[in-house]
Amino acid sequence: MGFLTPLMLLGLVAAAVPIAIHLIGRSRAKVVKFAALEFLLASKRRTARRFALRERLLLAVRILLCMAIPLAIAKPFASCQRRGPAVVRGPQAAVLIIDDSFAAGTVVGTRWIGRAVDEAHRVLRQLGPEAEVAILRASEGADHSAELTRDHLRLHDQLKAIAPRARPADTTRALRRAAQLLLASNHQQKTVFVLSLLARGGLSGAATAWGKDGPTLQVVDLRRGAELPNRAITQLTVTPDPATGPRGIAIVVEVGNFASVDASAVEVSLSVDGAVVARGVLDIPAGDKRSKRFLATLPPGARVGEVVARLAGDPLEIDDQRRAQAYVRDDVRVLLVNGDPRTTRHDDELFYLEAALRPGDRSDSGNAVQTVTADELGELSLAEFDVLVLANVAALSEQKVAAIAQWIRRGGGLFLAPGDRVDAAAYDRTMLPLLPQGLRDPIEPTWGASAGEQASRALHLVKWQADHPIFSAFSKDAPELAEASFRKISLLGPTTDTADRKVLARFTNGAAALIEASQGAGRVLLYTSTIDREWNDLPIHAGFLPLMQQAMRHLARQHAPGGQREHLVGTTISLPTADLTKLEVRGPTGTFTYEGERLAGKSAIRFSRTDEPGIYHVIGTDATGATGAREELDFAVNIDPRGSDLTLAEADALPPSGSGSNQPAERGTRRVELWHAVAGLLLLLLIIEGLLVR
Repeated sequence: MGFLTPLMLLGLVAAAVPIAIHLIGRSRAKVVKFAALEFLLASKRRTARRFALRERLLLAVRILLCMAIPLAIAKPFASCQRRGPAVVRGPQAAVLIIDDSFAAGTVVGTRWIGRAVDEAHRVLRQLGPEAEVAILRASEGADHSAELTRDHLRLHDQLKAIAPRARPADTTRALRRAAQLLLASNHQQKTVFVLSLLARGGLSGAATAWGKDGPTLQVVDLRRGAELPNRAITQLTVTPDPATGPRGIAIVVEVGNFASVDASAVEVSLSVDGAVVARGVLDIPAGDKRSKRFLATLPPGARVGEVVARLAGDPLEIDDQRRAQAYVRDDVRVLLVNGDPRTTRHDDELFYLEAALRPGDRSDSGNAVQTVTADELGELSLAEFDVLVLANVAALSEQKVAAIAQWIRRGGGLFLAPGDRVDAAAYDRTMLPLLPQGLRDPIEPTWGASAGEQASRALHLVKWQADHPIFSAFSKDAPELAEASFRKISLLGPTTDTADRKVLARFTNGAAALIEASQGAGRVLLYTSTIDREWNDLPIHAGFLPLMQQAMRHLARQHAPGGQREHLVGTTISLPTADLTKLEVRGPTGTFTYEGERLAGKSAIRFSRTDEPGIYHVIGTDATGATGAREELDFAVNIDPRGSDLTLAEADALPPSGSGSNQPAERGTRRVELWHAVAGLLLLLLIIEGLLVR
């Protein structure tokens, strides 16, 4: 223990004053025995003893009072071990970064985020009211709109509202935002307090968050250097398995061991629609991943099943399970009408399209394909097919056109592609009821060009609607589409009597490449180049197969199920809405409704409210007012497996501190003021002294 003003201890000599007064005040009268008073004195002896005790207590209290006053003025203090960052009180700018990732919800005695919030409250109180402070959350995608403020009451309320999110940590982004806030401050003292688990995944590139002259960095390692071993399901893949029957599915579960020791006999359970259908065990080396394959079947009568893989629980439970949707996919029945059949297979008009719809001639391609010529078309019943493809077909008779138009209005899908056998004038006479726009004579941008100039004159696909279901399988840039060269295309004339006409893609010269329109309950797609390699080389590019597959399923209204893709918390998902007047998405946290202007004129909506893991169900209402589940649009959302790796980051992963150190500030001592307690004791003694005197 020490004293801030030790000279004030000289006042302790005042403790002799009540002793002197007590001794001086003692009675010195000569004792004379008097018989008449003996009886009275005997009755008062007990009272006298109590009086003497009170006098002694009063003496002790007054001595303590005289000692407490100089002790309080001397301001005693004690030193103790400091557990937390070094905080300087006074005018300054500071940013508190709180780890609110899903890993912060780990329960080890208490939740880590509870420790972070408690420590942040202490730091905020120690900074004092003159400090300008901002609070940032470290989870990925967190709102970093906070600004420096002196409203500490509001800051304390913000800390109380912090809870773990289903996102991994992105401490690097929070550090960069903190540096931006402090750079704009006029205070000399600038400090960043990081209260985090310091997992290496959240500190990727954090060392360059600011330069050497950045703010002082105070790091609080919530785990205090301890290892946090964790196991997690990092991937769940569900695919159809025709070998086990029409309802068979194959499930692959990938499990990661994020620990420094091997994990043996890790149990994995698999359930379909709530019923456990399989169990397995895995031996996983330290820091590695292993996969387990299961076979299962969907329950009878169900077209969709919820698949859940689970691990035996560990402290971080949120990543011990993963969900996916399994579907019984109906084959799309496609009728291909060949307008230019050839005896040489690879020269045939439909060679590439047939290969794209049934790659490898596999029975599990999802398409049932039948090929006929234009003459044979009248012998078939269109009601047996979902999609009709007219590939370089000469103008049909009015009777055939009328039958096809009626079939489209009842829900059929038509895909048209021109070629050398298509005469624009003849199409204007008979085929207009099927077209979203009339056809005009084709143009050939590369005509007359030398071999070296043809590549530069060729057209390319641009401006496709990335959120349309047909293009959902492609990235934003989609080089597998953009690199295709088009040497010849058909131009378009006036629009026809169709609804919801829209251009889905264009060429580099601005001409339409793919047009969609509605006719009754059906759809029409017009592609303005050939389906083979005669006018372009798209069929030999990687984008041709998914483009044709998606186009057929879109025309048949059998969109690729959303559950087949890996959706992570926070991602945006495109949901097709072409035939819906109202759409509801029911997720773990509530229902989100889209209707009216939010749907009008859109072929798809972009749903971004994927804040929690789980299964999201879609309910749709069509133009007739019928409402029902759109199971093919349901999707599963899982957490990002990057946040499951809780390995402690290296010290050099953090940016340099302005004070020259970025080590966790949990060592050293701190001063505890004792004079407040002495002053409180003084007040208590005064009360006791008053009671004794009374």
